[in-house]
Amino acid sequence: MKTVIYATDCSRHSTPAMRYAYSLCKVLEATLVILNVFDLPPVRVSTIRTSQQLKNLASKEQMIVLRNYCSRYLKDKMDSDIVLDVMESNSISSGILKRAHDLSADLIIVGMKDEHTLRGYFSGNIASTLLAQAPCPIFIVPNRLRYKKLRTLVYATDFEEKDIDAILKLTAIAKPYDAEIKIVHIPTPDEYAGMEQMEWFKEILQQRVTYPKLRFHMIFADNIQEGLSAFVKDVNADLLAMLERKSSRGFFARLFHKDKVAGMESHVDIPLLSFNGKTQ
Repeated sequence: MKTVIYATDCSRHSTPAMRYAYSLCKVLEATLVILNVFDLPPVRVSTIRTSQQLKNLASKEQMIVLRNYCSRYLKDKMDSDIVLDVMESNSISSGILKRAHDLSADLIIVGMKDEHTLRGYFSGNIASTLLAQAPCPIFIVPNRLRYKKLRTLVYATDFEEKDIDAILKLTAIAKPYDAEIKIVHIPTPDEYAGMEQMEWFKEILQQRVTYPKLRFHMIFADNIQEGLSAFVKDVNADLLAMLERKSSRGFFARLFHKDKVAGMESHVDIPLLSFNGKTQ
């Protein structure tokens, strides 16, 4: 993992998420790009400056805001592995996606929206767009979460081939921490071949993923979301990973209905890692 983008709105309440992103990147030995996407306000009076000049001026001013913000809340942590970046766009999600493509980012980190955030870097249409179109995984951090070492990662599977690709990518985060990856499936009441599917999936997965700390779990519950939430708490998970998929027949379609991964945002207090099923 080489390049990680953390998108910030420069609010005081999002600083724990930024510090989390910094600490994660230090362990992953990745360059952290701290990105602020801003919207240029409309010009209501005549000016001798061209549109491009106004954009350049606004970018310089926003860079000062971002630099002061990072210097204040990261303090002595500012080093050569941090790159500050600002981008003018009337769409936060479009700005983040463009930078992710430009930089060939390996990971995008955003904070969850809370009541203190005016626009929110992970809410509503922003969340939906990032989950659906991001060229790399989305790492969603609760804004009040304090960083701690990742020891237990949970990946919820529906036994799809793309799950294997996602788990392979997840090992890139697990390896530096020597963390355990718990692969869990919660069958529906009408799913009769769950154990057989698990054994088949386990065999196929271990042919492609050699990470030694993979554990497999089948959890039976009346409600999928409650079952998954209970499992995450029981194993004291530090991260919940999942594949964002559009199929109406998929595990997460059943779990999150229309919002899928975004719907889980308000139900967990640990980071979520979403893999885009169309691009991963």
